[in-house]
Amino acid sequence: MKSLKKYFTLVGFLIFSTQLIAGPGLSVTTINTQDAATYTKWLTESTPKFMEAYGETVAATGICSPISGAENEGDHYAWSIAPSMSSLLQSEVKFWNDKSIAKTIDKISSKRNIVKKDIYEIIKPAKRAYKVGETTAQYNLLSRPNNVAEYVKTIEAMEAAAAQNGFEDIQMVVFEGFGAGDWARMVMASIQAPSVERLGAFFDQNRSWQSLGKAAQIERPVELPSQMTLKHQQHHQA
Repeated sequence: MKSLKKYFTLVGFLIFSTQLIAGPGLSVTTINTQDAATYTKWLTESTPKFMEAYGETVAATGICSPISGAENEGDHYAWSIAPSMSSLLQSEVKFWNDKSIAKTIDKISSKRNIVKKDIYEIIKPAKRAYKVGETTAQYNLLSRPNNVAEYVKTIEAMEAAAAQNGFEDIQMVVFEGFGAGDWARMVMASIQAPSVERLGAFFDQNRSWQSLGKAAQIERPVELPSQMTLKHQQHHQA
């Protein structure tokens, strides 16, 4: 089977979060801007208002900025995690139909374009929750495995091997595309580190990333590294 694969390297920033960072629903809005600093400042300052609309339907929000692998220069990924797919879908409806949020979005509309919106299910969660303001580095592989269950087992084995070899701070998360769109039912494996240095060190010591392709039985990988920062955090009752 011939399958599309895409890699991202990202640096992310967490804006808002609860301890339910491992919730089962992820929403990603790809935006394009030539002024990332202004957009991130607006997003950070606007998040409290967004959370008023979200209520208990969102557990964490943040933004990821690509180091490599972006489809277009200036792409960034604003994301939110919900404690359930039901909550996630409710939050999307609330967000895009709230009049006060529409006014807030108008303030940044001239500075960015919305490229696409995607929804994922979290099929292998993170080991721990991130804290607000925490920045991480991620290496993400998007593919269509022949056997998703076996693919997840391979990721779990890699995570355990990393911990046994001095990389206890490396987390691996797996998402599956939900609904329609180009990435529907595709699987995204995410290697997450506390810094770009630690992410690079992991790959310096471990050359088994190709095993992901073999385990998924996919032919051509594509790359998307990035940085993620968690911007906001709250506490839900599980």
